[in-house]
Amino acid sequence: MKDERLVAGQAAADRDKITERPPAEAADSDLLQRIAMGSEEAFRMLWDRFGAAVYTMCRRRLGDAGAAEDATQEAFTSVWRRAGTFDPARGSAAGWLYAVARNAAAQLVRRGQAGATLTVLDEQTADAEYDPVISLAVHAALTRLPATEREVLELAYFEDMTQTEIAERLRLPLGTVKTRTRAGLHRLAGYLEDSQE
Repeated sequence: MKDERLVAGQAAADRDKITERPPAEAADSDLLQRIAMGSEEAFRMLWDRFGAAVYTMCRRRLGDAGAAEDATQEAFTSVWRRAGTFDPARGSAAGWLYAVARNAAAQLVRRGQAGATLTVLDEQTADAEYDPVISLAVHAALTRLPATEREVLELAYFEDMTQTEIAERLRLPLGTVKTRTRAGLHRLAGYLEDSQE
């Protein structure tokens, strides 16, 4: 008869072998599979990738910081409990997570929690959000980039800086900025492809 602790230890070791990629490189769908089997490490990585984006989405929908924090916590509690219900054949991990977060926000409103009211988005705000699933996926992919590549891409796309301006601000050679931009965009594309699986 095997010691139950050894069996449990082997199960934990097997659980962490779901993906052949290093944990930080795991696709979002792989992380959800690992969470379904109880991997706290996978849950932390999913939180790191999506936590801020889910909070931002909840904040926009609810219009209240406290309610958004509660909805975000409820969403990730649901992810922990229900990750096994994710079916990659029905859509992306980001889409599933968006639906979980949207439902958590709506539940707060239905329960009448203080500060929780759904905000109706005007046309301009709705257009700016375009597709919240894509927004979640891009945010998650950006968090996976090395800091040096992420910094260059954020300055280029969020602060609308040219590569020359980025080189001056970061005190880097222009060639280094170009290399980091190219490498970051290539890596980002790969991460976004993974998120669509």
